[in-house]
Amino acid sequence: MENPFYITGIVPEPYFCDREKETAWMVRTLENRAHILLTSPRRMGKTQLIRHVFEQPAIRDKYYTFYTDIYPTTSLHEFVLFLSKEIYSVLVPKGKAALGKFLAGLHSLAGCLGYDPVKGTPTFDIKLGDIHSPELTLEEIFNYLETADKPCIFAIDEFQQIAYYPEKNVEATLRSHIQKMNNCLFIYAGSNRHILENMFNSAAKPFYNSAEEIYLDSIAKDVYTRFIEEQFEKAGRRIASEAASVAYDLFEGHTYYVHNVLHNAFAYLNDGSTIEKSDIEKTLSDILEEKGHSFASVMNQLNYQQKETIIAIAKEGKAVGVTSIAFVKKHALKSPSSVQYAISTLLDKQLLTYHNEGRAKVYRLADRFMEKWICQTY
Repeated sequence: MENPFYITGIVPEPYFCDREKETAWMVRTLENRAHILLTSPRRMGKTQLIRHVFEQPAIRDKYYTFYTDIYPTTSLHEFVLFLSKEIYSVLVPKGKAALGKFLAGLHSLAGCLGYDPVKGTPTFDIKLGDIHSPELTLEEIFNYLETADKPCIFAIDEFQQIAYYPEKNVEATLRSHIQKMNNCLFIYAGSNRHILENMFNSAAKPFYNSAEEIYLDSIAKDVYTRFIEEQFEKAGRRIASEAASVAYDLFEGHTYYVHNVLHNAFAYLNDGSTIEKSDIEKTLSDILEEKGHSFASVMNQLNYQQKETIIAIAKEGKAVGVTSIAFVKKHALKSPSSVQYAISTLLDKQLLTYHNEGRAKVYRLADRFMEKWICQTY
């Protein structure tokens, strides 16, 4: 029996939950030829949403669509490698003409390209050390996107990583290429809001006001719980309405964590039995026990002020006014300034995330399983 709650890979259409408004907005924005900035807490489903948008007929039939996650990259060299490998992998099934045009334009890497005599196609076995001039190769990649035989959409996930590259003026370099392009649109996606907001909302930054912004929040509870019950029913199994509600409430609809608990609960379920509230709670307990060692390792790498601060925010769930005297006293923290410094570091380590509610910033842990574990442990 196929588990309907996917936690890895691309979610097939029948198992994709809602996001109808977000999908329609993104398709309309791309059709209106505007770039998109898509932000959300990590694991809220932005990658799956991008893939889902790419499968809409208005996009799939008209555009070449590319997606790459640059979270592992630490330099412009790696950025260029990730972009070029993604273009190659998408164009391989399109045929020799489409692929050949791309590879023919990579003059800076021409000596590193191979050829498969069996398939009769060029091979892309470029390694990081083969990229000697990333700025030149980047220009060649953008030249291809601009002259491709179909319009292109390139989604770059965890786009905030470019802010950490050691090379100077990466943002300005990218923006100078992109603003001259007519044949390619970009979806900039990411989970580190404080960096992305600075990139796109600061008048001093190259990407200022260059993309339409959308924030991906939780799916409405009634929609999500109905989807949960329907998926169990389609699989010939059953989940009590209370259990589906508890699964949602534990993580306030945060997609990955709800799906993860349900994925494991579904796997434990015997045919003919029903998932109850107690089964959801037991499943979560098992997950936290399994992940506890890695969470403890993360905590051990923090200094005392950072550890105190992350514990306080975890126990709040949603922490507002974190530098106020009231918050500091409630959690026996050292001082507002020490909390502010700790939060800055925790944001950089991507252990915290935040969103705005009016003028207030609301902080919480980026990993909701870790949040639950801290509350249990401390």
